Amino acid sequence: MPNAASAFSFDENADSETNFDGFGTHLAQCDADLGAELPKHFPKLRTDTFSQQEIWNALFATVKPVENAAVKPGAEPPAGAASVNPSVTDAPTGHNAVAGWLLEGVSIEGFRGINNEGKPLELKFHPDKINSISAVNGVGKSSVYDAIRYAISGSLEWLDDLPATERDGDYYLNRFNTSQKATIKLRLVAEPTGQKCEIVVTRDANGNRSVVATPPWDAETVLRSLDREFVLLDGPTFLNFIAARPLDRGRTFSGLLGLSDYNTMRQSLAGLANTRAFGNHFDTNAHAQGRAREAKVAKDAHDAIGRDYAILTGAAQLPAKASEAVDKCHSALVQIGPLTELCKGLTFAEIDIDSCLDAIKAAEGGPKRERLAACIRERENLTKLYGQAPLAERVEKLVELAAAREESASKTAGEVMLQLFQAGAKALELPEWQNADHCPLCDNKMPHNLQEHVANRLADFSALDAATQAIALEWNEAGWADLNSLEALLEPSADARLIAKCQQAAQGGKISSDGAKRLVAWLQELQARAQKHEQDLATEQQALEKELPQSSVEVTKKVEAARRLQESWRKLADAFRLMKVEDAREAAVSRIKTFLDKASADFAQAEAEVSKARLAAVEPVFKSYFANMSFLGVVPAVSKRASSEDLQIRLSEFHGLTNLSPQALLSESFRNAFAISLYLAAASLYGGMPKFIVLDDVTSSFDAGHQYFLVELLRTTFARPGNPAGLQVILLSHDTMLEKLFNKHSNSGAWWHQRLEGVPQLAVLPQAGAVNKVRDQTIAMLQAGQVDFAKEGVRQYLEYRLGDLISRLRIPVPVDVAFNENKQLASEFLGAIDAAVILNQAANRLVLEPAQIAGLNTNMATIVGNFLSHWGTGQTLSFTGAALLGVMQAIDNYCECFTFEPAPGAPRAFYKSLQQRQ
Repeated sequence: MPNAASAFSFDENADSETNFDGFGTHLAQCDADLGAELPKHFPKLRTDTFSQQEIWNALFATVKPVENAAVKPGAEPPAGAASVNPSVTDAPTGHNAVAGWLLEGVSIEGFRGINNEGKPLELKFHPDKINSISAVNGVGKSSVYDAIRYAISGSLEWLDDLPATERDGDYYLNRFNTSQKATIKLRLVAEPTGQKCEIVVTRDANGNRSVVATPPWDAETVLRSLDREFVLLDGPTFLNFIAARPLDRGRTFSGLLGLSDYNTMRQSLAGLANTRAFGNHFDTNAHAQGRAREAKVAKDAHDAIGRDYAILTGAAQLPAKASEAVDKCHSALVQIGPLTELCKGLTFAEIDIDSCLDAIKAAEGGPKRERLAACIRERENLTKLYGQAPLAERVEKLVELAAAREESASKTAGEVMLQLFQAGAKALELPEWQNADHCPLCDNKMPHNLQEHVANRLADFSALDAATQAIALEWNEAGWADLNSLEALLEPSADARLIAKCQQAAQGGKISSDGAKRLVAWLQELQARAQKHEQDLATEQQALEKELPQSSVEVTKKVEAARRLQESWRKLADAFRLMKVEDAREAAVSRIKTFLDKASADFAQAEAEVSKARLAAVEPVFKSYFANMSFLGVVPAVSKRASSEDLQIRLSEFHGLTNLSPQALLSESFRNAFAISLYLAAASLYGGMPKFIVLDDVTSSFDAGHQYFLVELLRTTFARPGNPAGLQVILLSHDTMLEKLFNKHSNSGAWWHQRLEGVPQLAVLPQAGAVNKVRDQTIAMLQAGQVDFAKEGVRQYLEYRLGDLISRLRIPVPVDVAFNENKQLASEFLGAIDAAVILNQAANRLVLEPAQIAGLNTNMATIVGNFLSHWGTGQTLSFTGAALLGVMQAIDNYCECFTFEPAPGAPRAFYKSLQQRQ
């Protein structure tokens, strides 16, 4: 039963499992029975995978009244009473010692832009270093990001949301991989134990996904613990966060604070407590009408008992106790001579009235006596049916209620308008619409208070619901629903029975005022017919009474009264029993509704409080991170109202101005910085189980200076090892300026950098040894005649070898080469090298030998003439395999010109510079 429970709140510093267990304990204090059942469904409520009907039925089965068992066999059970055993998912389990997961490496084959058939792309990450990966566009960097996301979450929304016309194949799989199967392996390390866990995720051509982990780990459980909003972040995520609606932004932010489960749970509980949905499931209106109908049956039966008791016993007043009245009626029948033997040893309800009439017929009377009994019976039946009709003062009430409903309906325009006004009411509560006369829909100024207007229109919909329910209740309470038998008795044609035709609409409360007026006129017609029919029967009865002995007439009246008494007491008992069942059911349903209302309200309040507390903790860190990116004069702010999920973002300061919109004033890079700072601040405080974060192309909108500030923020403040308690950071970028910064930091021992080379058709490989693998695969494809696939490998090999030469020999290049990612890059490299050679030769400082200088010119001519002159200018002239094989050899020969033998027979080494051997 319900109990008094103290106020509930979450522990801000506890994990979600502890807090949800605490909420379950709180529910048990509110209601021991329901509080024991609802927590069984928490796992599904937290992930929005539940069925409302299933949970409602389970709660009802927990507290359903025992009186339901008393319903006679064959009787229709109350709606919603059937018990459905819900499928309850056990709470996720994991290794109790694990406090978090670090990403040690990833292996990818056959996924998106990564073919690597038979030779998976293997990337190693250092848990105690910042990890960076660079690649030019089109190599497969984003495919690495997508692979990690798919492994963790099980889908890529941007792919799944493609129009059907663009989803003619499975774009999850690499189109050049003949196995048509993708395999992704995540190698994880547990903190603080250092235990290893490898999770293998596969997807086949039919879209089937499977996951498996090395024992003793459960793959789904581990992946579920990693599926947090901050773990995988890209540039569009930040832009979308700023541009999103406050509600969507607030729900995303709940995930950043580790409250996504809480947010989903709050919405789930609110759905369970929704009055309209709850009432529809338990059919509360129909059961209220049924209760009213049984109450009227009981009243009519009680009134009929009073009348027939007087006929049978001659007493004008019913005894206070029903048992005493029954005994007197039994005694009255026993005292009738022909009936004495028939009544002995039987209760009043067991006496066979037809046998009694046969006995009277045998003693005195004949066919006329039978007809007299029939007349009496028909008159009483007619009186009973007539007595169920609405009283005169309530006849016109149906018309009034129908007219009131029509008036309410005229002020509304259906369910779509209801949703519009509900959305409008919510929008007008936002801080953006502080002017009561400003319309959020058309963005115009209104001549009236919009909030009051919307509230009044919503009240019209509530009034319509109330008017509809009032008609349904009046139909049952006033007795209209009981007139079917009278109508059938007096109107032989079924097509002309107006009450029967209107029954369904009237019980749904949807009868028009014209229809109500027709019903009133028809009732008057039925009443007139009933009076005439009753008069005809009375005339016939009087004639028969004159012809038959008085004793026969009186005895027949009393026996027929006894028959009616038996029927009325049966109806009264059934009505009381059904009313008791309905009352017990209503109490159970009301108990569930009260419990769910409290559960929803208490959880929402506790979630709002913990969200507010965590937001307060995040905000100073967020502002500090934003300031570290050197946005002087701009101070960001975030806020969240306790009664709302919406997250408001503002600029508390903007170069001397206050309280302004960041969407309207900040540039794209500043908006990105706003979101990045907020994401990183939340992740640093409430990371949960994932102790790593993957950032893909988050700096593309930043200028070089602010890119540096962001990297420094990560290196010194946010990430490991600069912050020993921070997260492991994995940066993905195609920015060549950033790559130089990554390479610089790689020498510090706190940074691990990798560069990707390759093409989707062949393979994507990390820098260590990648260039040799690219060369070997490119030559193999050229020898096989696959020129179109191989030409991209030629370009990558050339760019890498030339870039390597520039780095090794310290050759100066124009600054714009660092930003050049088009087909002219190799030409720029060659030009820079050639210019440096010519300059040093003119200054008589060139270390190269004459044969090497000649070799440079020869091999450069081969490279330019057979490849760059076509590739760089975008000419469509087809390459030949033989020509490109010559280009590959020329690349190696060209680079060989910059090497020497340190000692006779020793391996050749690169010159230290164009002026120095070593």
